[in-house]
Amino acid sequence: FTFTSARGHARLSLRRPALIGHCRTASAAAMFITPDVTFARSPPPQAVLDKRWLWYVMLTVLAATFVLRILGLDMAGALLSGLMLCFGMIMTRDWMQEMGKYALIYAMLCTLNFLFDLLPLITEIGGRMSHAISDTSDASRLSSTTWAPFIDPKLGLVYNAQSVSMVLSPIAMALGIYLSFSAHVEIARFTAPRWDADPNEVGLAFPMPLAQAIAAD
Repeated sequence: FTFTSARGHARLSLRRPALIGHCRTASAAAMFITPDVTFARSPPPQAVLDKRWLWYVMLTVLAATFVLRILGLDMAGALLSGLMLCFGMIMTRDWMQEMGKYALIYAMLCTLNFLFDLLPLITEIGGRMSHAISDTSDASRLSSTTWAPFIDPKLGLVYNAQSVSMVLSPIAMALGIYLSFSAHVEIARFTAPRWDADPNEVGLAFPMPLAQAIAAD
């Protein structure tokens, strides 16, 4: 299909194979960047609903992490876990009708939290080190470093709550990455236009005269 302006200054040439190729590329890109209007408030596909129990498992682990961080006096971590827990509850309520709008955002947040939680776990899984500074009688300060097992019942509730929460949080975040990203891909595949079905279906997205010209080419 070729179009030339009245003065001949502009020339537009559209060939069906090239256009269909661009449409297929746009359809694949829509799986990751899709307008909000595509993800209207509606139940997700059945493949997403079948994993609802896994979402509840992830939220349960997040809730346990939230409680343990409070017991371990890690208020900043507890606040972060509480926000992720509330966000996940919003996404899973009403048969996951909000899943399409927030799945990709939740996947990115879980990825960031997973990376930040994994590094301390790797460095301290073999044992935790603590530093203490004490004053001496001659007005000087003495610095000491002690090593303790990652989990030790002798060290009390606060210490062990911190250790267990360091394990649970990466597990919850990894599960959140898998569930939210797979949900986003499934919803995008379900709602994206199928450009590879029939060239005549291009008329669903382009004006009718242009679609007819492409189909007739």
